[in-house]
Amino acid sequence: MADDSSRYLGQVTDTLRAPTHKLAAGADGRALADLVFVDRDEDGTTYRTCVRRIGRATVRTCFTTVSGDAGGPAITPLRFQRGRYAVSWSVAGESVAAWRFRVV
Repeated sequence: MADDSSRYLGQVTDTLRAPTHKLAAGADGRALADLVFVDRDEDGTTYRTCVRRIGRATVRTCFTTVSGDAGGPAITPLRFQRGRYAVSWSVAGESVAAWRFRVV
């Protein structure tokens, strides 16, 4: 995650919107997580999120989104299978935030 003084913030939160690096899987072996991105200075920022599963079956998925109001969180809820993940956010091709978490 970028430090608190930077313009951008990227983090993974649980269903209570608490930042976390560890999520508990449900009976189906998956957990719901929110990928949160904030641009503190401007609204309507186009950003790219990439999620990579780390381990025996490395899978990477990327998507482009536009943030809302300056300082407000743009939230993408996703379900993840058990495993380790790395998330990165970039603006105009420059990495601005990163977060690692695991689902157990």
